[in-house]
Amino acid sequence: MRRRTLAALCTLGALGGLLAMPTAAQAADPYPNGPSVRTDDTRVYVDFGTSTPPEDLKVVLRKEGTDAPVATVTEFGADSGGTAVKTSALRLADLGRYAVDVEYAGTGGETVLHKDEAVLDYHLIPLVKTFDVIGTPDLEHRTVTLKADATLRDPRDDSEKPMVNGRLVVETTAARTGVTTDAAGHLEVPFTFTGTEKQDKRTWQNDVRVAVRPAGADPSHGQARYVVVPIAETTITLDSPKVTGPDGTDAPLTGRATYRYRDGVSRPVPLGTAMEVYKAYNSTWYRERNFTAGEDGRFTVQVPIYGTQPKLAALPETPWLWGTRTTFSSDPTTSAGFHRNLAITVSPYKKVTVSGIFDRYDLPAATTLTVNVQFKAKGTTDWVTKQTLDSPATAGNSSRTVTAENMPYPGPGDWRFQFAGTKDIPAGTASPAAYGARTMTAFPEFNANPEPVKAGAPITVTGKLSEKYEGVNPAVWYALPGERIGIYFREYGTTTWRGVGATTTGQDGSFTMTFTAAKDGDWQARYAGDDLYRFYSYSRLDFVDVQ
Repeated sequence: MRRRTLAALCTLGALGGLLAMPTAAQAADPYPNGPSVRTDDTRVYVDFGTSTPPEDLKVVLRKEGTDAPVATVTEFGADSGGTAVKTSALRLADLGRYAVDVEYAGTGGETVLHKDEAVLDYHLIPLVKTFDVIGTPDLEHRTVTLKADATLRDPRDDSEKPMVNGRLVVETTAARTGVTTDAAGHLEVPFTFTGTEKQDKRTWQNDVRVAVRPAGADPSHGQARYVVVPIAETTITLDSPKVTGPDGTDAPLTGRATYRYRDGVSRPVPLGTAMEVYKAYNSTWYRERNFTAGEDGRFTVQVPIYGTQPKLAALPETPWLWGTRTTFSSDPTTSAGFHRNLAITVSPYKKVTVSGIFDRYDLPAATTLTVNVQFKAKGTTDWVTKQTLDSPATAGNSSRTVTAENMPYPGPGDWRFQFAGTKDIPAGTASPAAYGARTMTAFPEFNANPEPVKAGAPITVTGKLSEKYEGVNPAVWYALPGERIGIYFREYGTTTWRGVGATTTGQDGSFTMTFTAAKDGDWQARYAGDDLYRFYSYSRLDFVDVQ
């Protein structure tokens, strides 16, 4: 990566008083909310959110709790990957905490000052200079030896000295341990991997990452090593190939997870090894539970009973263990529920039909069950029962299609079926929600001209068709092009409408048709909607007197 050369101009020592503040009437501050300022061990970063910083930008440092500046920085380099600029590594006379002020020119050339934007903690910098891992661990022998040397670097002159009795932190993806250096800043300690460390995706090797850093310091002050480990085959043995309980409840799945190397001897996976349960839905596996192995590789996990759909118990691959899986089944006891996708239609004429399969399990006798058809309006959380249906059920296991037809369209939202349960038959799961909606349409313009008109003269019918978009609040109406419009006429004194022609809307939703005037009567435009997306609509009536 190409890096810009940084330069910093620091004026050290007393600068002869406080920072000057403008006394004349100020023009506008181009950044009234001030900059975003942060620091690291030796640098100050200033970010105005733009690629070009303000004119006459300065960073002024003061000993915390004092007003006298001790350093002023006027030159900056770009901080890679953003809009911030940064100072170079600062060389201050004394260690300690320094308040950070930011100055720049206002729109009228006056000085704008933002005080106490950050604090620079200028201290001896702890660093891990060397780090080695001695040993080749496996699951049977997980202990290695860690060797490291740590120093304290003085930012004033970059000199270093041993970090005597310094606190370090050893980290993996599974554990964090505190250790201490000796009088020479040296560390040599045993370290035991848990065997549950995760794969580090930054390498292609089968390895685990272990890092050492000074306690309380950024990871960049430490070092890391990747330790290659052997991988073992795994097996999941279930105590039972099925879980049993009422539909919609949780039931325990128990078993044991083991591994083996080439010697063929099975041993329990390490305590805390990650495991998962998956459910099958529409030919796709979905994770529904995370759990871990306990002592001796034993596990117990509560698994949702969701009809008779198959499930998986899985052990994901780690650097130490090959992944494995085993299937098991759900066996619902007396209960009833819905587990399959609903079929839903919203007709152009604002009628809703919902259909789904009702599964009944282990019923003691034939009976009739009541199903609720429920709706949840878009943007709300409450389910409202719109209709109830009776569904006959035989003894034992059975499935039956339930259909609610021609319900009034209540607006966009989710639909579902729910069996509330009885004293003897517990309620299983409600059906997955199915979204139902169509777009409203309307004729904002319609006219038949001229009025009145002589018999035999032309009558021109014009109008526009629009559709309502509810993806924003408030909703907006757009022109609806390319749609078929039927033109209808009803002779004065009659009740019968007849279609007299059809046309198609243009790009602006408009349409025009011309007819020959014959009799007095009402004219109307109608849109029949389409197969999936839009409701029907009709225009106002326009009466034309034919003379």
